[in-house]
Amino acid sequence: MGLFGKTHDKPPKDLVNEWSLKIRKEMRVIDRQIRGEKKSFKDTFESMEDDDEMEEAAEAEVDKILFEITAGALGKAPSKVTDALPEMEPPAAAAASEDESEEDIEEMHSRLAALRS
Repeated sequence: MGLFGKTHDKPPKDLVNEWSLKIRKEMRVIDRQIRGEKKSFKDTFESMEDDDEMEEAAEAEVDKILFEITAGALGKAPSKVTDALPEMEPPAAAAASEDESEEDIEEMHSRLAALRS
């Protein structure tokens, strides 16, 4: 009886050699699959680079046409805005302006009522 309760027909050395061969075969199959995936990824990334080049060419063509349409005025415009953003009103001031707006609306309604009568 063997170590795990079974007796093997083959000597352990032969079993180890057989398992080693099976493992090597599986490793070759996995290696081929990995190479195929690598090639697939490489092809995908190359096609993405082609898309980037095509997009840049399209943007250049659009810029050229816009330049022609605007008679060169577009080329004189700044590439980015550097002006400071306008300052926001504090919430209290905004609430006050809403109250004033409501008062204005009420006044307009009273004028409209006076005109109708």
